[in-house]
Parts: sequence; C-alpha cells; structure tokens
Amino acid sequence: MTESSLTAATYIGQVSGVRGGVVQVRLRDVPTTLVMIDGSAHRIGQIGAFVRIPLGYTQLYGVCTQVGSDAQPSEQDDGTPALETVAEPRLAGFRWMQVALFGESVERRFDRGVGQYPTVGDEVHVVTSQDLDVIYAQRSNPADVVTVGRVAGSDSIPAALSVSAIVNRHTCVVGSTGSGKSNLVAVLLRGLAAGPYQSARVLVIDPHGEYTSALPPDQTQTISANTSTSGIRLRVPFWALSFDELMRITMGSMSEVNAEHVREEVRRLKVEAAQHLADTPPEQAITADSPIPFSIRRLWFELRDREDLTYTAKPYSSATASVKTKVGNAQLLEANEYPPAGLGSQAPYLNPQKRHIGRQLEFMRARLRDSRFNFMFDDSDGYHPAHDGTTTSDLDQLLAEWLGSDKPITVVDVAALPAEVLSVIVGTMLNLVYEALFWGMALPVGGKQQPLLLMIDEAHRFLPREADTVTSRACGRIAKEGRKYGVGLMVITQRPSDIDATVLSQCGTMIALRVTNGTDRAAVAATVPDDLGGLTALLPSLRTGEGIVLGDALQVPSRVRIDRAPARPIGDDPKLPDAWLKPRPAASNYATALQAWRAQTTAAAPVVPAEEMLP
Repeated sequence: MTESSLTAATYIGQVSGVRGGVVQVRLRDVPTTLVMIDGSAHRIGQIGAFVRIPLGYTQLYGVCTQVGSDAQPSEQDDGTPALETVAEPRLAGFRWMQVALFGESVERRFDRGVGQYPTVGDEVHVVTSQDLDVIYAQRSNPADVVTVGRVAGSDSIPAALSVSAIVNRHTCVVGSTGSGKSNLVAVLLRGLAAGPYQSARVLVIDPHGEYTSALPPDQTQTISANTSTSGIRLRVPFWALSFDELMRITMGSMSEVNAEHVREEVRRLKVEAAQHLADTPPEQAITADSPIPFSIRRLWFELRDREDLTYTAKPYSSATASVKTKVGNAQLLEANEYPPAGLGSQAPYLNPQKRHIGRQLEFMRARLRDSRFNFMFDDSDGYHPAHDGTTTSDLDQLLAEWLGSDKPITVVDVAALPAEVLSVIVGTMLNLVYEALFWGMALPVGGKQQPLLLMIDEAHRFLPREADTVTSRACGRIAKEGRKYGVGLMVITQRPSDIDATVLSQCGTMIALRVTNGTDRAAVAATVPDDLGGLTALLPSLRTGEGIVLGDALQVPSRVRIDRAPARPIGDDPKLPDAWLKPRPAASNYATALQAWRAQTTAAAPVVPAEEMLP
C-alpha cells in the first residue's frame, strides 16, 4: 500500500477483521462523511451502500450492513473524548463498518461469490459509477431483461430484472398498503408487453379490477365476471370443478353416505354424456371428478323426484307409483309433484329410496338461479350442457380464450365473484391451465414451448397459511413443479406472514417494498433467498415506490427506485386534497350506487352537469 493510495478520494478505510463472508472495516478519520468523487457525491457508511476491496487483479465487492463506533473512545489530557490515534495513520479514528461480501470481478467481469478473502490491512474503497457498471453489466442475453426502475443511489444504472428468473424461479412481491405494489406490477407488465416477446403469455388474477386501467388496451385483454364491462365474459363451467368443490358450492354439507350416493349419480351422468364427446374416454377412466359435461339441472331434477315420489301400494314399483299432480321441467328447475305421503301406514307411501336431502336440493336450486353465479351456471352459452350432456363449446375453446390471445397479457377480473367461492373459482382456473400445459407440454402451446407467467394479486386471500384450499393446492403444485413444465408463479401480497409457507419458500426472487409490520418482516427475512447479512432490516424505512430486490432476478441484492407507470391502477390512493377541493357531487349519485349494488355491477362514473353540482 502506498501513501498515495491512502489519500485517494475513494479510500475510506482498511480491513480490521474477517469472519467468513463478513468483513470488519476500520474507517479513516475524515472531517465529513460526504466525499466528492469525479463530480459525484458519496456518503461514507450508508447502510446498503457498496464498497470495493482491491486484491491485486481481483476486486472484491461488499455491501455495508452495519456501522458504529468503538465503545470506549480515548480521552485527551483535559478529559474530553477524542478520536483514537495509533501509529499507523491509516488506522486513525474509532468508527467502523461491517461489510458482507457478495462478489468479485477480474478484468471487469463480475461473478457472484468470493474466490479469495481479504486480510487485515487491505484497503477498502467506496464504489464509483464505473464499479457499478461492472456489477450491473448487461447479462449475456440482452433480451432476457425487463427494466422496472433505477438502482437507488445511481440513476445511471437501470434495475434490469431477468425475465427467465422471474418466470422459471417464481417471484414474490410484498409491501404494506400504499408502498407501491400495484405500480410495480403495472411497470413490470408494461415492460413485458412492450418488449420483443412476440409469444409472451401472462395471466393476471386481479381481485380488485384495477390493472386493466393501467395497461395499454392493444396489449391487454380483460376477462371479467362483471357483465357491465366491455371485456370478455368470464366462464368457468361447473363440470370442470372437482366433485367435492362442486358439491360444496351447490349442496353444502351432507353425510358421507349421501355424498357417495350423489357422487355415483354424477359419475353415471358423466358416463352417459361422454358418449357424445368427439373422443370418448374409456368408461373405467371416468370419475365424478373428470372434466366431462353433464346436466346439473337433470341431476337436481332426478334427485328431487326421488325425494318427492310416493307409491299408492306395495310392493313399490313403477306400476304402483303415484300419478303426478304436476309435471315438472328440469330446464326450468320445476320439480314433479305427487300426492303427499299419508300419515302412519296409510297410502300414499313414502319412497323407500328417499335420501332426506331436501334441504340440500333447495340450496342447489337457489344457487342455480342466483345471478351472481351466472359465470358458472348460466344456460345461455355453449358451455352449459343440454339435458343429455351435450355442449357446443368445450374446454379447449375456454383455454384458447384465456391463453391463446394475440395480446401478451390477459387480466382476469374476479372482483364481481362472490367472496364465498372466489378461492374455489380461481383455484379451478389455475388447475385447468396447469393441467392443459402439463399434458400438452410437447405441443407448440405447451409450457415448454411457450412459457406462462401466472400473477396472483392479494395472494393472502387465496393462499392462506395452514389452510387446505383449491387455490393453495394448485399454487403449491405450480411452485414445486411448474419450472419443469414452463409455468411460472408471481404472488403479490401485503401480508406475507399469512401466505402459505410452501409457496413462499419456492420463490427464487423476492421484491420487498416498505413493510412496517414486524411479523411480516420476519416472514420476509425467513424466506428471502439471499439477504447479504440483513438488508431486510431496511424494509420499514423504504420510501414509497422503493424496494429491495433479492434473489435470482438481479445480479446482486439491491435497493431499487421503481419507475412510475404512465397510467396508474385504479387501486391507487385517492387524490387528496384535490378530491376535496372539487364541488360536492349531487346526492342523486347514491341512487346510482344502490342500483349498481343491487344489480351486482360496478357503476360507471356518470357525467354530472355543472348545474347539478351542490355548492
């Protein structure tokens, strides 16, 4: 080490101790921690700032994780504290810094990991923009990046995330309410849509209906359960659900004996309906869970008839069945009516095959007529089976609608779905998508040939910790196996502590915005793939729109300033105080809101004439 190196503008101290990848640095005695290097200001000892340790031809890089001072400073003759002095001028001062090593470069080629470690007395320098260029040099494939912002502290360095890492290794985005999650997702989606990816496929589960407004219409298609919107109507055929989930939605709880009876009836109807398919599967392969169309109205009608049927005499047979007092209609959900059973041993007699599931059948009838469930049971489109189970549309058309658009982004707006079935429907959609890409992996539209990125906003609603739901099972399977079949997962949440740990542990990239809750910070710290000695401690102090990127998507864990999307999601904060500075709207708008509530549609903002504004 030469005397000139000790006075170089970038020199800030020397190594005083090494423990594995953690280096203790004794800082030089300077009158101020703000230094100017090549016209740029740098502050010594900033948490999260990078430093450089030269070792011959190798440059080691580390990140500052802690700063402090000696517990017992020396005193002058008059008893006042003074900076500690030693014989070597480069060791002057009692301030120190702890650094976590993360990589090295040789001839301006950066690699993660450390091949050799520093020793006591090695120089430590502040990192300049030229060093950052080495660390954040473009990857070998320039097309494998999407820029979401700038590295904090250096506006000239773009935060370019690896597309392959985001999709193949799964991603988690966390942040408290108002920290900028929706803006980050909008920026990321815009980057993917505007990039060179002609065959990009991104499916966004949007529980608040906020992303369509933030994305370019020519690059986005919207599938919505809200019939008042102009997008494609969401359809999830009931016969695509598993038997258990279908019964939970349509009949509620039943005894195991009755449930098995209904299961056999469903299988029987599916076996009959399978004969009408273009490619009939073997009968032994058909179960009540097989995605084969069958008439649920016919199921209700036949089960209801069995409950109401009476007999005029014994033995019970078709010859002794009571004459109908009213002929029902399965399509209209009108049951046959029979003379009521007599008291005691008097005719007419009850049907001995009666299952006593009248309450469940009334629940099914009400559910089939509920307009909120039209996305599943409406008989006005080609996915609803006729009485014999035939349909004019099949699941391949549904999958082509969801995944086969010429637009790279498909937003599934599920805001209008009933809360009690939201997780079931989303889980069913994910199962359908994953099964199709799994079994079609060798086809051009399979996940191997055309990968798919699934983005789930408000993931804590769908993937609750220690809860066995359809969505959690589907996402758990995708998280563990999706990489092999070209299906990536991105979960977005404000409560990582409430998320299924299996899904979080499989995420190779964590993008953490401001997190203030201690439990949520602990969940992030426990699952991040690469924290470099405690960067998650910065989470409560991050600015809005700022985040820490940890894991495979970026070369090194970094603090990133996210760009602002040109069009903000409608879930953005209200514009205060501007919203309260405008004239008060007319009270007649509440009637419109009530009408929309009753119709289960989102009311569009009406144009209110100025004369109708209240003063």
